[in-house]
Amino acid sequence: MKADVFNARALREAFGAFPTAVTVITANDPADRPVGSTANSFASVSLDPPLLLVCLAKTSRDYPTMTKAEHFAINILSEAQKNVSINFARPAEDRFAAVDWARGPNGCPIFAQVAAWFECSMHDVIEAGDHVMMVGRVTAFESTGLNGLGYARGGYFTPRVPAKAVSSAAGGEICAAAVLERHGSLFPLGDENLPFPSCSAAGGDPANTLASHLEQLGLSVHDWFSLLDL
Repeated sequence: MKADVFNARALREAFGAFPTAVTVITANDPADRPVGSTANSFASVSLDPPLLLVCLAKTSRDYPTMTKAEHFAINILSEAQKNVSINFARPAEDRFAAVDWARGPNGCPIFAQVAAWFECSMHDVIEAGDHVMMVGRVTAFESTGLNGLGYARGGYFTPRVPAKAVSSAAGGEICAAAVLERHGSLFPLGDENLPFPSCSAAGGDPANTLASHLEQLGLSVHDWFSLLDL
């Protein structure tokens, strides 16, 4: 698509093809109250000096506070923190009430059970269209070893699930099956003992194989749950 015919929605969808981590930027307002916003435009910049950047929309209600803060933190959410991401993406009054957090060495809110966190001093704020790039100099950090939460094409995903499925398939043939849900209830088996939709997933990505099989049946997939760790 050429520049003179750009469609904002189409461009957003194209940007969304690039899988990213999910983070929550946190800081404190002048009254030392915590503020935070979900952001997935995050990147490491430099090891020496230790720099990172995150992009914040100018429409964010926390934009004035974030860009004037001397310190801020980046919380890289773990696979179990989808609800945290959703909560901090909404205009709720007290976003911090539903998350376990503590103050970092410089006082920034640090979440529990994240994949990693970084506390930073503000290095630079760079204007970038309808966003700003907040460049931070890392002053403290921790990596917990938990798997991170991913985001692509408008939906959340867990990189660990397909990876474990492929690993399991490498040891022999694996059968992929799905549980059906309708109107908030699981699909009843009834007296006919109806089987779950399933298919052989030999070779390739079992999750994609199952998704393609379900599409052929006219079924759409909304959520993936893994039993591989049970």
